[in-house]
Amino acid sequence: MSLRAAILGFLELEPASGYTLQQRFDGSVSGFWTATQSQIYRELHALERDGLVVWREEAGEPGKPARKVYTNTTKGRDALDAWLLEPLEPLQLRHPLLLKLVFSAEVAPAALDDLLGRYQHGLTELRIDYAARVGSPEIFSLARSPREVALWELSIDHGLAWVDMELAWVKKARRRLLEPAAKRVARATRKPRRK
Repeated sequence: MSLRAAILGFLELEPASGYTLQQRFDGSVSGFWTATQSQIYRELHALERDGLVVWREEAGEPGKPARKVYTNTTKGRDALDAWLLEPLEPLQLRHPLLLKLVFSAEVAPAALDDLLGRYQHGLTELRIDYAARVGSPEIFSLARSPREVALWELSIDHGLAWVDMELAWVKKARRRLLEPAAKRVARATRKPRRK
């Protein structure tokens, strides 16, 4: 339901074509929710079939075909409202890096450090992207109220906090995995201190 709800949410902000929706995903929520062009169009067709959106044809730019501009129906707005009020379950973490770490005892230390280094670099790039969103007029120009601006800022703040936490963890992991084996064994076999 999340992709469906995200599309309904964007259409509640303003009517849009599938292409514009892709730009909205890429320019605002891609740090925590992504969608491909084909997923968006497939979902738009399903939303139309279910009576949640309608479209009107809009003339394209000179030399370009007309485009379908979608908007929510009353039923679509009701579905979005219902989704917004659904209770949330705790996030079930699925982290490919952690899964790899569990099984990487036989991987050469340099190769594992390289993997972690590339992950760290990607996180650094993601952090730059989040930081650029903080004051982005492209994102906040669609906000309909100061409350909406605050909610969007909180989403970005969460992304920054997550990236910072993940960067701190990967730096710690790299240091720990590169320390001498004897030191790692001593730490692992150390008895906990009594209080």
